Amino acid sequence: MGIFSIFKSGTNYFDKKITPKCEYCQNGKRTNAGDKILCEIKALVDPNYSCNKFVYSPLKRIPVKQLNSVGILDDESLYVESAGDRAEKEEESKAAEEAKKKQEEEAKKAAEEKAKEEAAAESEAAESAENDSAAEETEAAASEEANV
Repeated sequence: MGIFSIFKSGTNYFDKKITPKCEYCQNGKRTNAGDKILCEIKALVDPNYSCNKFVYSPLKRIPVKQLNSVGILDDESLYVESAGDRAEKEEESKAAEEAKKKQEEEAKKAAEEKAKEEAAAESEAAESAENDSAAEETEAAASEEANV
């Protein structure tokens, strides 16, 4: 069954007896709301309405699913997420959340340690400045005594 088999006579791939509806007429366009058809000939009409100027447009027609046919599956039987699949997804999301929390905690600890180191460095700088000023004062006092 190749691609050219659809053109053979006697095949029933396309239904030639289509009930005319403005829903799939070449002259009609669906409105934004989707419940009416704007016909170039008759103005605003129902999707099931049809007039004598009906021209079939196969690109506008959405065929009805034929679920009773052999080999056709409905949407529910294609894929059903099992409880095991859901549990795996939940575990993955929990693991990702825990990893994110750990990274945030590590970042907070690193920031706190850095702040402590900076505070310690500032206090050491302040102490050394005090020691330097005290040493300068003693030197100044000693030089004044020597001058006297």
